[in-house]
Amino acid sequence: MPPAPLRILIADNQYLIAMEVERMLLETIACTVVITPLARLQDQLATSHFDVVVLDAAGTEQLNVSRANAISAAGAKPVFLSSYIDHGRNQSIVSLHPVVAKPPLPEPLAAAVLEAANRRTSDGESLLDNS
Repeated sequence: MPPAPLRILIADNQYLIAMEVERMLLETIACTVVITPLARLQDQLATSHFDVVVLDAAGTEQLNVSRANAISAAGAKPVFLSSYIDHGRNQSIVSLHPVVAKPPLPEPLAAAVLEAANRRTSDGESLLDNS
């Protein structure tokens, strides 16, 4: 039996960008996708289970830490989208997770999501766990 599709949350305030990310993911990997504004990230994490959350890297480390911690506490792994090259190079919470340059391209985006999903499974969580 094939593995269950990844459950991905895209948290972005720019709906057209979120829809483009959704399209790329649906075309490249087996997944289901939900889009939400960043302001509803906590609500979505509390009411639904996701494997990976794709979100914009914030300009402040404190906000990135808060979001990454909330995502991890919900049992998912973050993938950050960033317009700033420093996010991927400097020691920060963002650099500890997969980072995709904006605007994202399909292959690097899919690779980052799969890397995050693999980190979930290497942390002892199963992609088939529906809790």
